[in-house]
Amino acid sequence: MENPAVQQVYKKPFKKKLYPYLFIMPFSLLVFVFFILPAIATVGMAFTDLNASMKPKFIGLSNFTRIFTDYNLPLILWNTVIFAVISLAISLLFALIISIATQYFLKGKVSAVIYRVLWLIPSVIPSVVYVTFWKFIFDPTEEGFLNNLMHRFGIVSEPVSWFTKGAMAIVILATIVSTISGGMILLSAAINSIPEDLYKAARVDGASEKSVIMRIILPTLRWPLMYITISDLIGFVSSYFFIMLLTNGGPMRDTTTLSLYAFQQAFNLKYYGYGAAVSLIVVAISFVLTLLFIRLFDFDQLIKPSRIED
Repeated sequence: MENPAVQQVYKKPFKKKLYPYLFIMPFSLLVFVFFILPAIATVGMAFTDLNASMKPKFIGLSNFTRIFTDYNLPLILWNTVIFAVISLAISLLFALIISIATQYFLKGKVSAVIYRVLWLIPSVIPSVVYVTFWKFIFDPTEEGFLNNLMHRFGIVSEPVSWFTKGAMAIVILATIVSTISGGMILLSAAINSIPEDLYKAARVDGASEKSVIMRIILPTLRWPLMYITISDLIGFVSSYFFIMLLTNGGPMRDTTTLSLYAFQQAFNLKYYGYGAAVSLIVVAISFVLTLLFIRLFDFDQLIKPSRIED
C-alpha cells in the first residue's frame, strides 16, 4: 500500500480551471455592455448638461438641485406613490386570493387550471395589443365599449370621457391585471409544496379552513411574499411603459410618474442630463424601499443556516 505521505496532491489542469469562465464569459460580456456600461453612462450624464447638441459640460449637482426645485415634482411624486402603493396592494391581494382558491380549495380540478391560464393571458399579450384593448374599453366616444354598453342600458345619454375623469384608475387597473399572474405562479408553487399531511393533521385536530390558511399557508408564503412585494414594488416605481401608451402622463400631468417624467425629459425634450438625474432618484427610491422591506420581512432570518434538532 502506497504511503499517503508520498502521494502527490492532484492539481487540476489550467485548461479545466478555465472552462467555467469560458462558459460564463459571453453572458458576462452582454451584462457588461448592456447593463453595467449604460448604468455608468447614466451616472456620468446626471452630472452634465447633456442635451440635443450632444456637447456635455460638467455642472456638478445642478441637475439634482433643479429636481428639488422643480414645481412639477410634488404632483409627480404623489402620482408615483398612489400608482405604486395601490397597484402593489391590490395585485398582491388578488394573487394571494387566486393562489389559495385554486391551489388549496380547488386543487387538482380542471376549473382551477383554466382559471390560472386565463389570468396568464394578459401577461403574454404584446403590450401594444394589450393597451389597445384597454383604449377600446374606455374609448371616450360613442363607439367605446363601455360607453356603448352604458348607453344601451340607458345609464348615460352622452359618452363619458373616461381618460379625463379617471385616468389614474384606468392605468392602475390595466397594470394590475397584467401583473397578477407573476405573483400567482410563485404563490401557487409555494402552496403546492406544503405537505398534505399538515392539512390532514390540522383537520384531525379540528382546525377550521380559516385556521389552516392563517396558521399553515400564510406562514409558508412569507418568503415568496417578500420576493413578490419587493420585485413588484420596484417594478411599479420604475414603470412607465403602460402609462406612456395609455395616457402619456395626461391629462395634464395627472398620471405622470417619476420614471415617465425621466423618460419625457430625456427622450422627448432632449434634456439627457436632467433625465439621467431624475432616473437616479428613481434608483435611489427603489434601493431604499428594497432595504425597508428586507428589514420588514426579516431577511436575516431567511439566510441563517438551518438548525436540525435531534
